[in-house]
Amino acid sequence: MNRNIALDILKLAMSLMVVGLHAGFLGEFTSLGQHLTVNGLFRIAVPIFFIVNGFYFYPVLSKNNQFSWLKRVFILYVFWMASYSYYWFFMPDFSFSEIFDLSITIIFGYHHLWYLSGIIGAAIILIILHRLPSFILVISIVLTFLGGVLIQYLGYYHIFEGGFIDELFNYSWFYRNMLFFSYPFFCIGYLINKHSLHNVVSFKSASILSVLGLFVLLSESYANYYLSGRDRGFDIFLSLLLVCPFIVILFLKSNISGSNKNISLYSSAIYFIHPFLLIVLRKHTGLGETSLTLVTISTSVLISYFIIKAKKHLKFIL
Repeated sequence: MNRNIALDILKLAMSLMVVGLHAGFLGEFTSLGQHLTVNGLFRIAVPIFFIVNGFYFYPVLSKNNQFSWLKRVFILYVFWMASYSYYWFFMPDFSFSEIFDLSITIIFGYHHLWYLSGIIGAAIILIILHRLPSFILVISIVLTFLGGVLIQYLGYYHIFEGGFIDELFNYSWFYRNMLFFSYPFFCIGYLINKHSLHNVVSFKSASILSVLGLFVLLSESYANYYLSGRDRGFDIFLSLLLVCPFIVILFLKSNISGSNKNISLYSSAIYFIHPFLLIVLRKHTGLGETSLTLVTISTSVLISYFIIKAKKHLKFIL
């Protein structure tokens, strides 16, 4: 079966960005450089993952295979949540706060696994809404995404400082979730495929808009760097809605046909395994952030080889 290897290459590059993001790339060299990458450029990675998954979800819905698709992703989520259970699971007492915290982790996912939880939720939302006219879906994309951006900015700059709303808006799961983050980008990918937008937009236009979008993203990141305390993560940039779809379209235009899934599998394996390596390396080495990024990437690639081999017998792990 032919596949677009260009998208697999894009996914692999995004996985490496996620490693750099979690490792704090450039942190030992430059505060501004770290901010513009970790809280700027690298933030395109997860939205692009959602768009690519939404793009491939269109034929799933067309063939009415959504429930087998959901089952497969749910099993993947359960497997990796179980694999990291040492770091998040605890036996709660009967206090509301502990039960609530554990429930939040189970529902939204541990650390990087919120991505799988988000895909499941976004797919369910789209299954419910996909028969609506596309212009309604576009409106839903804009409203949900802007809702997430607004919540994060209001929380990030403590507009309601000192109150319950401020505390709520500063919980990442409240804005970085299936509704405000996952669904908008997942639905964008779905609509790109449904309406063949990658065939409508020219390569030149996609290139120009991708570069423009990256410039706007870095400008937004730069503004946050000087307006904030510079020590907080930032998930949802307004400019992501411009840059991420056109980067995906650009790679769709760069169609490289092939049948080998290994690049895609490496992308997934690196994404899932790298936090464990970061935990181990941070505990047993004194590596700076950039060295930590590079060592984690190289070690993740090595371990991914064995994970991919294991997939032949345990198909649910990737």
